[in-house]
Amino acid sequence: MADKSGQDPSEIPVATVDEERKGATFSGTVILGIDPEGGAVVFFKDFLIEDYKGELTAYLATDGDIKKSIDLGELDHKSPSFKLPIPLGTDTLPYNTVVLSDKKSKKKILTIDL
Repeated sequence: MADKSGQDPSEIPVATVDEERKGATFSGTVILGIDPEGGAVVFFKDFLIEDYKGELTAYLATDGDIKKSIDLGELDHKSPSFKLPIPLGTDTLPYNTVVLSDKKSKKKILTIDL
């Protein structure tokens, strides 16, 4: 049964995150889906980042490879639930991970398998 966006809920890539990396804790849910308001998005639901001081950039990537990715922009530290739009017309099938990297150093902090 498809939801309002026309997606079959059983086919929506979802990841539950509960990881500690470099002294910071990341927890919540990451969903690759269709926004009912239009277009593909990566939803961060109840996503908490504790003890991380820098700014993070999110990438939708193939096998965690930033060279094969789409830059989704900065993470919103202020709100636990938010969405990052994927450029219109993007085929999301090749992408199976979300990578969070430090904005300044460009180092990968966390890879989330979808």
